[in-house]
Amino acid sequence: MKKVLLVEDNRDLLESMEMLLAGHFFVETAEDGQQALELLGRSRPDIIVSDIMMPEMNGYELLKKVRSMGEFKDVPVVLLTALGQDENLIGGYELGADDYLVKPVRAEVLIARLNNLLRKQAEMRSLYNSNPEQNTDLPVKDPVLAMLDSLVIKKYKFKNFTIPQLAGDMGLSYVKLDAQVKEKAQMTPVKYINEIKLKKAKELLVESGMPIKDIAFKLGFRSLSYFGKCYKARFGVTPSDAKSNQ
Repeated sequence: MKKVLLVEDNRDLLESMEMLLAGHFFVETAEDGQQALELLGRSRPDIIVSDIMMPEMNGYELLKKVRSMGEFKDVPVVLLTALGQDENLIGGYELGADDYLVKPVRAEVLIARLNNLLRKQAEMRSLYNSNPEQNTDLPVKDPVLAMLDSLVIKKYKFKNFTIPQLAGDMGLSYVKLDAQVKEKAQMTPVKYINEIKLKKAKELLVESGMPIKDIAFKLGFRSLSYFGKCYKARFGVTPSDAKSNQ
């Protein structure tokens, strides 16, 4: 049974939500962010559900602390917000929140959203662990980037996808995926994905014997000229020169 850490300063609501979840998850509870951090020092939850407005340490501060702790970086975090606080959503996503729920939360919605996040995480881990092509020689490799690599390479085979679609497949919002890739790879998702494709293009030009046009379209470049422009900008030579030098 998966473990949920539930953080809520309203004791009545905390007890009510604990009862709702108890038949589906093992539940630990805390009444503020500080108590939650103390629990994290003793055990690892599979997912964290936290209110935003709390004494001692609020939900944003807790989220920031969790994302700074290496062993908890991949633990999904769901924030609970009051109706009408939409202006706070972007800030939470930028800090690494995986989802938001508006209080009061219907039991079936809460359980479904938690199970969906956990399922997406399990799928991404399986995809990452089973993919022999996941190493693209990029300078930084962490679970988010590795999962992104795996989707681009294995599921989509380099083409026919959008960034929002990738984010959805990873169980992330577009805003969170954008922020995560910029933080971890120091580039936008589009540039990062082009980097994956160009590394693969270099490999295929050397090893496959495929025509340049076939390589470009295999990797999802919209035109041969655009592929050539990107390749030269990245490696300093045209695809034709790269192929003829082998």
